[in-house]
Amino acid sequence: MEQSWKVKVWGVRGSFPTPSAEFLQYGGNTSCISVQRGKHLVVLDAGSGFIGLGDHLPPENPKRMDLLFSHLHMDHCLGLFGCRLMHDPEMEIHLYGAAQEGRSFEQNLNDLIRPPYWPMGLRDFPASIRIHEISPGECFVLKGEAGDSGDIKVYTLRGNHPNQSLLYRLEAGGESIVYGLDCELTEEIRPSLRDFSRNCGLLIWDACFTEEDLAKHRGWGHSSWKQGISLGREAGAGTVLMTHYFSKYTDTLLQAQEKLAVRADSLCRFAREGMELCLPQAGDI
Repeated sequence: MEQSWKVKVWGVRGSFPTPSAEFLQYGGNTSCISVQRGKHLVVLDAGSGFIGLGDHLPPENPKRMDLLFSHLHMDHCLGLFGCRLMHDPEMEIHLYGAAQEGRSFEQNLNDLIRPPYWPMGLRDFPASIRIHEISPGECFVLKGEAGDSGDIKVYTLRGNHPNQSLLYRLEAGGESIVYGLDCELTEEIRPSLRDFSRNCGLLIWDACFTEEDLAKHRGWGHSSWKQGISLGREAGAGTVLMTHYFSKYTDTLLQAQEKLAVRADSLCRFAREGMELCLPQAGDI
């Protein structure tokens, strides 16, 4: 029997965490989503939600994960500093990301995680850290363990974002998931995004701004839920999961936006921390 994909949301915010009471229904942590297929665990970004993932990972889970970074803006890597998995000597963590600003992925990581900004350097963590530099347009394979659910093929696409970003498409067992955060949808990039997302079971989309606020933030590298619905329809996506909300958007505002979005397309979902989805039959477990 083919393995299903289990997707869990650990962080939904952009820019920085928002721990205040009026933000907690949807969640106050920054971007982190896990995708599990059999025993194979893939994590998309390591925002502050990555800390919660580490705290709740079942003990029986294999001591290995593949962590894919869209880019190294702070809201997407805050969780690296505090995640207990980084302190587990039995843990093997593979980090994937692209070069930026003329420096390799490894150089940028080492600049980010080191004294005096943090007491430990990346190589000082007890976990076994393996670094893999990838490039936009590259396809690579995440190898599954023998007897498990098999390999996951990963495709990449350059996102439209300041300092650049990577979008990911994960494929295995006839199903696919597209991770499209930190990407501003323009007419120039729309055809490539549409083709990249074609017939995916789940499109995880950057719904940072409302349409009104998006008009005030052109060039910031973000999009809206309306754009996500439009792209999802064009690409034939099964479900579009909205996330990476603007840090000032309260639960009240997001509730109102979610009602409008679901009314526009029933396959649209708004991410909340703790939400679980399952493919090929997407929906709450």
